[in-house]
Amino acid sequence: MNLIESMSAEVATSSHATILLPVGSLEQHGTEAPLGCDGLIAEALCRKAGMITATQVLPSLFYGYSLCHTSFPGTFSLSEETYSKLLVEIINEAARNKYKSILILSGHGGNRKSAENAILKAMGTISPKYMGYWQLPGVQEQEDRLFNKSGYHITAAEVSMVWYLLSASIPGVFTGTYPVAAKDISSLSPEQWKNAYPDGGVGADLSDVSVNKGQILFNFIAESLAETIREMK
Repeated sequence: MNLIESMSAEVATSSHATILLPVGSLEQHGTEAPLGCDGLIAEALCRKAGMITATQVLPSLFYGYSLCHTSFPGTFSLSEETYSKLLVEIINEAARNKYKSILILSGHGGNRKSAENAILKAMGTISPKYMGYWQLPGVQEQEDRLFNKSGYHITAAEVSMVWYLLSASIPGVFTGTYPVAAKDISSLSPEQWKNAYPDGGVGADLSDVSVNKGQILFNFIAESLAETIREMK
């Protein structure tokens, strides 16, 4: 059940064990993927796994913490403090609605710190959990089998999955390899990121991107997420 499409009475009479919150970002993904790539993937995974397990799904948060990408057009970033406060209130609202647990599934690695801080501050009557979809059991191994070098940002995996989900061919003109990630990449300012990675991407070999591989990986992750939900319930 997707809450955004549900009636109040449906929620009142349904199970209140676990609810899913997909989160992403609105940030540059080079010439290969749309700005909402991370959120589109997380949302689709939650909706599919929610259908498999009869678990309720909250509306997606497409805004995230993406400060390092703000030198590129189209990136919208919340501050870590604002994002953390927003997540605290959503978790607490889930608790007020009598959910026993909430799983925040992220498509964007930059959301981790804010989410972990929010979990520490949330109400004690609900069990919150945060993870990137790549942290689900078996996902990294499956990704490594499908892609030669998936990468750090604008990965072969996410590009393949998002165009599978959008039922479209890959429009990007870049099909080579992005520069490797610097050791201190997480501390780069927006200007430093733009100078170091002018095409936006980091560490990926996009020569083996394919919609078919995206479908295979997406379905694998959705099943892994469904199993994680069953364990939470």
